[in-house]
Amino acid sequence: MISRIRGMLRTVMAGEALLDVGGITYSILVSPSVEDVLVNGGRIGGEFEFAVYHYIEGNVSIGNLIPRLAGFLTDDDRTFFMHLISVQGLGVKKAMRALIIPTALVAQAIEQNDVRTLQKLPEIGARTAQKIVLELKGKVTRFASIGGIPLKSVEPLAEFEHEYQREAVEILKQLQYSEPDAVETVRRVVAAVPGITTAEGLIQEAFKRGKA
Repeated sequence: MISRIRGMLRTVMAGEALLDVGGITYSILVSPSVEDVLVNGGRIGGEFEFAVYHYIEGNVSIGNLIPRLAGFLTDDDRTFFMHLISVQGLGVKKAMRALIIPTALVAQAIEQNDVRTLQKLPEIGARTAQKIVLELKGKVTRFASIGGIPLKSVEPLAEFEHEYQREAVEILKQLQYSEPDAVETVRRVVAAVPGITTAEGLIQEAFKRGKA
């Protein structure tokens, strides 16, 4: 099993990096975020080392099995990716195309129930985003600060003075809204109609205004 590979980076294009290792050129699948680092970071033409995920593409039933390499900047990026593809419906290529932002930001979105951010990623719709959060929340916390990107310390409910306001946020979260969206919805209703004093009243006003 190949875990790392070093060589001269010949080119990167359309999700594929070509790495020359002792005269043999390997094709390595890379995500859009990694491609951006390699191209805009001036790495083409120089020596580079990938952490790689070695997998077999194809169907054993028809005998068309092809060994492939997916490349990552760090071992942690690779490990996070292995968590990601454990979610049913996310194969290697689909997951790689989805990673248009760094691993840390994806991990932060998962840990903060930010379905809205996840569903904006290519190949990830609302249902898949919810499944990712459901299956991975609590498992990817350590990846949320990869590359020095700090894990946001958010206590969004602390801004609300009354319990019924915090309860309204929790109700919206049960209705499949991300925590940031739920907080923003309640914040706007409280500012617009300060006389409401129940969670039910806040929810009703939110739907009336089309904010929820």
